[in-house]
Amino acid sequence: MSRRQRDNKSDEASVRVSSLRDKRFNGYLGVRLPHALDVEVEAIVTAYMTCSPSMRDAIVDDVYGRVAGVLSAYGQRMASVAVRNDDIDVLRRGVVAIGLAEGRLDDPRDNLYVLAAANDSASLLGTTLRAVINDVKRFLPPAGVAGLQQFDLHADREKSIEAYGIRRCGSGQEFHYA
Repeated sequence: MSRRQRDNKSDEASVRVSSLRDKRFNGYLGVRLPHALDVEVEAIVTAYMTCSPSMRDAIVDDVYGRVAGVLSAYGQRMASVAVRNDDIDVLRRGVVAIGLAEGRLDDPRDNLYVLAAANDSASLLGTTLRAVINDVKRFLPPAGVAGLQQFDLHADREKSIEAYGIRRCGSGQEFHYA
């Protein structure tokens, strides 16, 4: 086996999105921040971002239903963590997860709530959702990029957390969207 084949095998081993179907992720969005499950999802998102484009395509094929739901929830959770830590890179990883879930959820409207939180998080971090999307679009499938950009085209009031019944709760290390 060549080194390249071994490297691809290790990439495949590190990006097992099927693990996100596990029942441990039941109620993931509501689990207290931070949580060990975040580390598991982050490892998958980070591995996805660092693997080859062809490997990314293969991973995207495995994202649907429950896996997409977990990735979407991770995106909202990272919107909160990004504000807590004043860290745009955390939000970028969250937006990658949201983009992977885009168009692959059982109910596509579910990502709208998550995108509203990501949009608010971006503004609290002194940037825009558009800028974050532009930073990460090279990692995303075309449908994911299109969905994120479509949301961003809405008027500010239509993509606000208030429009989706979401509110900011807590401050500092207790900040989160609910």
